[in-house]
Amino acid sequence: MLPSVPKSFGRLSEANLSAFLALDGHNNPLGLPTRQSYVVILIDGLGVANIKAAGAHAAFLNRKLSESKTLFSGFPTTTASSLASLATGKNNGTHGFIGYRVFDRSKARAINLLNDLGDEFPPRLYQDLETISEQASTKGLNVITVGPAEYAESGFTKATTPTAKYIAGKTIEQRFELAKRELSTPRSLIYLYVPELDQLAHRFGSNSTKWLGTIEELDSIVSKFTKALPKGAGAILTADHGVIDVPKSSHVFLEQYSAFEDLLMIGGDPRAGYLYFNENVDLQNKRDSLATQLIGLVDVVTVEELVSAGWLDPLSEAASRVAPDLVLLPKGERVIYHRGFAKTKSLEMIGQHGGMSKAEWEIPLLVF
Repeated sequence: MLPSVPKSFGRLSEANLSAFLALDGHNNPLGLPTRQSYVVILIDGLGVANIKAAGAHAAFLNRKLSESKTLFSGFPTTTASSLASLATGKNNGTHGFIGYRVFDRSKARAINLLNDLGDEFPPRLYQDLETISEQASTKGLNVITVGPAEYAESGFTKATTPTAKYIAGKTIEQRFELAKRELSTPRSLIYLYVPELDQLAHRFGSNSTKWLGTIEELDSIVSKFTKALPKGAGAILTADHGVIDVPKSSHVFLEQYSAFEDLLMIGGDPRAGYLYFNENVDLQNKRDSLATQLIGLVDVVTVEELVSAGWLDPLSEAASRVAPDLVLLPKGERVIYHRGFAKTKSLEMIGQHGGMSKAEWEIPLLVF
């Protein structure tokens, strides 16, 4: 039995859409006030629980959070899906970025939707919806993406902000300065991406001194930035998911179970495993075998059940192309790996996300 979809104030898919609509004074899902320019700040991996836990290092963000609403990130709680929802204004299932790693049966290839899009895997094949950036450009807005230089020409950027002018900044502080400069231009819609906290959480954990030092730096930067917004400019700060720290003792290794002997590929995330089997596999029998062998460790569900419970929207053609046969949801704070498919670097990750826990799906909506 799947848990209920959280009844929060709104969804991440409404954030960029609301800023876009508010520029022209239109009603918008999140009720943002009219401004002459807006910046949508996306802090990768900064869930509500993460902000609260870092209270001594993020006093400004915590004060703002105490008077703010929260959002539902969508499921799975992973960057590829969340940012595609932010970019299109649509929930996962409607766009084709249904998970982090997927399998395209028509090509018989695994795809990392953050890193592999390009000539072989055309970005708009897997994300074929009109984006907010395209709608804004059509209306003559100044559409800007500010982020690290390495993402400027990526297939993911082309799929999510194809008409935006990309401005690169090396450090967090530089990116906020670049965004503030662009905010002075009326009718600007700016997307500012900060990946550092998520990267540090994966490597060191969200309780590490490196992570805490970086959120302290971010807290100071955001405080100064929002207090010096140009006249008529607005800002919202949100995230794509939260992060939980998982010890190695909570790793479940799937290759140890006979039910995975005919596994074609496992995608998704360690907190939401996407299973792909050969076409001749009886999926009901497979599901029963998995549930029996992994009893107490994971829940085994279908995509149809996720849709019925509201965790995914009904699947589009693009999403159906890469949808898994079955989905594994680790119980508690466990993660799942199959060492026949997992990279060594992934096995070493401490910070994790992808699942259905509140710490993973509840994200901030801070409006300035």
